[in-house]
Amino acid sequence: MKYVIGIDIGGTNLRIGTVDEEGNLTNFERKSSESLVSEGAVENLGNEVKSYIDRYKLEGRVGAISVGVPSMVSKDKSFIYSTPNLKGLENIDLGHLLGDYVNIPVFVDRDVNYLLVNDIKTHGLDPDRERTILGFYLGTGFGNAVYINGQLHVGKNGVAGELGHIPMYGIEEACTCGNIGCSETRCSGRYLRYLTDTYFPDTDISEVFVKHGDDPRIQEYVDTLAIPMATEINILDPDYVIMAGGVMVMDGFPMDRMIRAIKERARKPFPSENLEFIFPKHTQDSGVIGGAYAAFDKLGKNRQK
Repeated sequence: MKYVIGIDIGGTNLRIGTVDEEGNLTNFERKSSESLVSEGAVENLGNEVKSYIDRYKLEGRVGAISVGVPSMVSKDKSFIYSTPNLKGLENIDLGHLLGDYVNIPVFVDRDVNYLLVNDIKTHGLDPDRERTILGFYLGTGFGNAVYINGQLHVGKNGVAGELGHIPMYGIEEACTCGNIGCSETRCSGRYLRYLTDTYFPDTDISEVFVKHGDDPRIQEYVDTLAIPMATEINILDPDYVIMAGGVMVMDGFPMDRMIRAIKERARKPFPSENLEFIFPKHTQDSGVIGGAYAAFDKLGKNRQK
């Protein structure tokens, strides 16, 4: 049996596991991603993969390696354009470089794309590969993934789904991406921390919705989140809308208020009156398994060529 090694890389942790075609996960590990923030990151990651293969006796049994990163990735799923929190992997052709280093095909993609693939598979949302599904993942930033007719929509350059970087009218604040007024400057965990530190300095951010959910500034934050989401919903008229991410699962998060705000801003009567929301529960291995699913799909398509 051939396996896929799934790797989910964040700014703090690297998660890795062995996945079969049915999505069964074994050999899961989580460790620091510190070795990927400096020079030599590709070699460090390659050595980690080789050590992992030796440790679990996987030599000759791995069909591909799937790597999810919090970055923009090229259409051929190899080159990382920008990843501010992982400087060692920024602007490099990770897929080909790592593939040559370990002599195994490597596929690289945005981590939110892999989360969406996992959510679709886990919930059986598209058995006939004909539906439109949107993933909204609100964490430190605002992750978004778009799935249409059986495949992720990636666009001309591979970077479709940057909903966190659509321009918001009336906002002049610089975004971390370098543009001015991106939605992520208001629609993100980063901005929620700013609100907490500025207006509720004695409250831990994990309790801000519980203790201050009735404050107009927090209510405005939640209502503002609905604007980019309703924008994409109006454009694509999805079958399902997936809502997840660290902010949305915080204690006291007013999901009912946000859903109401989305429906108020969505076009009437449709899609507003026929929206179906899914609220998946993610674990540490969700991105690892989702990346493996995507890699198996690519391997199957390559065999058909």
